Amino acid sequence: MVRLRVQAAAALLLIAALLACALISFSTAQSDLHELASVSRPRAAAAADLYQTLADLDAQHAKSLVVGYSAAPPADGQPPTLVDDGVLASLTAQADRSRLGGDLTLLAQTSDTAGRSAVQSLLDSLSSYDALTGTEEFSATSQTDPVVGRPPVLALDYYDQAEGLLQQTLLPTVRGLLAGADQQVSADRSAAADHARLGALLLGLIGLVALVLMVWWQVDVARRHGRLLNPALLAATAALLAVALAGGLALLGAAGRIVGAVHDGYAPAAAVAQAQVSSANAEAVESRWLVDGAYRPSLQQQFDVMTRQLPGELTGVPGSGVASGPEAAFLTADSTLRSLAQGGQPDQAAVQLTGVTRGQIAFAYFDFSSRLGDLAAQRAAVFDSGVQAAGDDLSDWTAIAPVALGPALLLVVLGVRPRLAEYS
Repeated sequence: MVRLRVQAAAALLLIAALLACALISFSTAQSDLHELASVSRPRAAAAADLYQTLADLDAQHAKSLVVGYSAAPPADGQPPTLVDDGVLASLTAQADRSRLGGDLTLLAQTSDTAGRSAVQSLLDSLSSYDALTGTEEFSATSQTDPVVGRPPVLALDYYDQAEGLLQQTLLPTVRGLLAGADQQVSADRSAAADHARLGALLLGLIGLVALVLMVWWQVDVARRHGRLLNPALLAATAALLAVALAGGLALLGAAGRIVGAVHDGYAPAAAVAQAQVSSANAEAVESRWLVDGAYRPSLQQQFDVMTRQLPGELTGVPGSGVASGPEAAFLTADSTLRSLAQGGQPDQAAVQLTGVTRGQIAFAYFDFSSRLGDLAAQRAAVFDSGVQAAGDDLSDWTAIAPVALGPALLLVVLGVRPRLAEYS
């Protein structure tokens, strides 16, 4: 009788331990997945978008330096010919500024105290940046009949100050936020995968020990009491085996999907975001190169460095070949711009910079940026799909485990009661 009680107590204890392990493992895995998908990844995406949008905003403000009328004197009695009115650049800058507000709001909502402090610092610096660029644009557009590509010295001065603030304060702060967000995504991925694998291991170990005990108990009861099988104990054994095996596989599957989502989805999307920043910076340098002849050699060097980085930034990104054609078109349009400017054709050079027909820089940049945006969206969809699949692997297990193992505990009691009754 004591032997039966000890066997029953051990079985109950192991089944209860298996139930507790399943509940803890799946609850932890779901919490880890939520942290990765709903907090860390959106924060990193917002930081990457903020970085790219700031670079594009700088490019649009640089274009405002190009506005003006034809450098060729008008015919007698004719008004000067307007080459570029800067409307497109102004509208794009307004859209960028609106995106910045959304990104900063999301960063503030998903960041810790240090992150929120950095966001507040960005807001303060962005206010100063807006004041500088506003003065730059006013200075560039308020003069009477400005000549295209020849902004007033005051406009260049304010743009220099604004770009200095952007390059020395705004972008480094955003890079810090982005680096921290990337590290957090990596840490969350590792934690989620490690916790899920540990849960699967514990389920397997506890399930194996419980299975060995239940099989031995069945054999011992059959030998000692002359019965072949105990249906209640057999059903309890099947329940714990199902939970241990299926639950462990679900946790391992979720771990693999989480790692795959970050490796195949998030990481390539982050690389594409960096390429978008480089292309926006390159476009800003082109505008500055056109209007600031004194710094053309150094600006040309900056442009060359940025464009040489682009292929490396896209290396290893699945499907990145779709951007190679637009990238080549962007570089060809830049070569045309420089030929026109250096050939003494400022009007044509300004149109080449800001025009939106095929072969002109604004069109080529938009096409290239759009292809990069599509590529980033595809990788983001891969991440979302992987996270969704991991969530499907984990879903309902906090309900399935109690439904399966709760009755198993009762079955153990029911299975041992007839044997105990024989001793009473």
